Amino acid sequence: MTIGSALVLGGAGDMGSGVVEELVKLGVQVDIGDINTAKAQSIANSLRDIGEVGVVRVDASSRDKLANIVKGYDVVVNAIGPFYKHGFAIAETLIVAGKSGIDLCDDHDAAEQILGLSAQAMKNGVTYITGLGWTPGLSNILAKMGVEELGGEADSVDIGWFGSAADSRGLAVIMHLFHAMTGEVPMFLDGSITMVRAGSSRVTFEFPVVGKLKLYYVGHPEPLTISRNLRVLKRVTIRGCLIPEWQTDLAKLFVRLGLTSTRWRVEKLSKFINKIEDLFRTGGVALSGVKVVIERGEKRVSYASVNRMRKLTTAPAALGAHLILQDQIVERGVFPPEAIIETRLFLEKLETMGVTVTMG
Repeated sequence: MTIGSALVLGGAGDMGSGVVEELVKLGVQVDIGDINTAKAQSIANSLRDIGEVGVVRVDASSRDKLANIVKGYDVVVNAIGPFYKHGFAIAETLIVAGKSGIDLCDDHDAAEQILGLSAQAMKNGVTYITGLGWTPGLSNILAKMGVEELGGEADSVDIGWFGSAADSRGLAVIMHLFHAMTGEVPMFLDGSITMVRAGSSRVTFEFPVVGKLKLYYVGHPEPLTISRNLRVLKRVTIRGCLIPEWQTDLAKLFVRLGLTSTRWRVEKLSKFINKIEDLFRTGGVALSGVKVVIERGEKRVSYASVNRMRKLTTAPAALGAHLILQDQIVERGVFPPEAIIETRLFLEKLETMGVTVTMG
């Protein structure tokens, strides 16, 4: 017995197909909305023994057609990246159509635009959660849990993540990476949003399994949203890296050479890297991870989760959609994860889905 219907946009992609699988396991009737219907059908066939999965051809660039398609579903999950290119248009289309949804938006500029749709979402009776994946998503929820653990207030939240070419596929993730490592990006420093140079401010984080890694500032939504929705007085930062670490150095070199200085150049370089991405997987570890450190005075708590990128990203999104379908999230508007999700129950459910969090 299904509990409702969901459309997963980009459901034939690396992350989107993971959302489809997780939703089916939760008892949701799912349609894969993708322009690549052959690949979508193959994924649907592979999940036939688990639950109901259909295929709908969706060209998300056609907003009128998309608006008509989404009306047939209880909730929509958008997994079409890169989000700086597609995120706002799709979110606006869903909200105007009166359709609740989730997205995996990990670009700070797109997230800011999407959050600006909140008044319209409230008017249309829509619940929309942006950035409910791995980072942002799990990172925000861990930050919230840490602030709660320290009495509802913190001096600082510092987020670190690592990803591996051996742990992901697709053009969108490459485009996002170069976008996040280029130009000026927002951090919350000394109590206010400050633009800093992406790729600067090296800090060492120690993660479970992989050990110590050198991380650098990247452009993500967390400093913008956490500083507004949690009581953090001084600092919210996010840093990331690739493993093996030479891949971070190579990406930074591309940025210094100006190969990512425009969106056209980002797309051109990303398409080239995508064609040879198997070379970057050689010798890599198929793991990704996030760690969040929260401090208040002399007190400090930290949480980490290491897993496959697909699991870390797609389980939170699927669970969020499931909670909307069950009317366990009913507030109207556009929200980042930390503004609307109850941390401990969410993390307990994530653990049953295979995403574990460790302290320290």
